[in-house]
Amino acid sequence: MGRIGEGEELEETNPLALVPDSNPIPSPRRGPPTPGADVALAGAGAHGHGHGGGGEGGVSVGQVKKEEVESKIAAWQIAEVAKVNNRFKREEVVINGWEGDQVEKASAWLKKYERKLEEKRAKAMEKAQNEVAKARRKAEEKRASAEAKRGTKVARVLELANFMRAVGRAPSTKRSFF
Repeated sequence: MGRIGEGEELEETNPLALVPDSNPIPSPRRGPPTPGADVALAGAGAHGHGHGGGGEGGVSVGQVKKEEVESKIAAWQIAEVAKVNNRFKREEVVINGWEGDQVEKASAWLKKYERKLEEKRAKAMEKAQNEVAKARRKAEEKRASAEAKRGTKVARVLELANFMRAVGRAPSTKRSFF
């Protein structure tokens, strides 16, 4: 069997691995080397490359495949996380736009309502001022009328008093002289 790793039985060191691992060289992602790894390293120097089949003297096909799968998984994970983050950013932009529209609508409604209230307030103020002016005019008219009545009655009393003086008669107990 001239190909690497074909004729020999691979030793399983990770029961969860997809590909059996017989590489005695620890990778940065792996834990400490498996027992017997030192023997494989020592044997690799004595036998050289390509003798006897398998994982002696370097990295085995299984290890290469495992690292390839691991790198594909890492690339897939990065791509998927990027997709999720981009989708979130798009949704966030949409949500922020919707929120801005709602705030703008509410502000516009409030301004419109405040303007209407201000118009109502101005109309009510004008109406109240007109009522006050109308009441003052009527009061002035009533004062003038009362003053005219008083003037007329005072003039009549003076006229009557002058008449009584001219005639020489004292006023009677009756109020009405005529």
